[in-house]
Amino acid sequence: MTKPLRWTLALLAAAIALPAGAYLWAKAEYYPAEAVDRAQAFINLLHAGQFDHAQDLALRNEYVGRTPEEFSELMFRQLCDVDHVAWTAPPQTNGNRLRRWFNGAQVEMPEITVEFEGGCLVSVHLRRTADGQWKVFNMQRHAG
Repeated sequence: MTKPLRWTLALLAAAIALPAGAYLWAKAEYYPAEAVDRAQAFINLLHAGQFDHAQDLALRNEYVGRTPEEFSELMFRQLCDVDHVAWTAPPQTNGNRLRRWFNGAQVEMPEITVEFEGGCLVSVHLRRTADGQWKVFNMQRHAG
């Protein structure tokens, strides 16, 4: 095979592979790792009985409790054994995030739900604070 033909085939392959790869990347679902990590840390602290540290990861409201006593009581009732993340919501693709960035819109969603499965189903709802941190504003055990 001649050198010009090799270059032509390489350019043709790149011309096909790069747009196809970009399309697949844009359509792939974005995984909000930071929010999931915060929700998992929250659950782990509750399981370890470290309610005071868990409350540091939460907003103080009527859903999780305003005082340490309310927090401990409410979270103890909602806690169960979970072993993996089932899904997050709302779903967002890499392309959607890129479009929002290009348009100057907020890229991160203001609220995310992380659903855990295991011995029961638990939803951890997080909100992004003004300083960019994810804080738990509700946690609920529920039926499937």
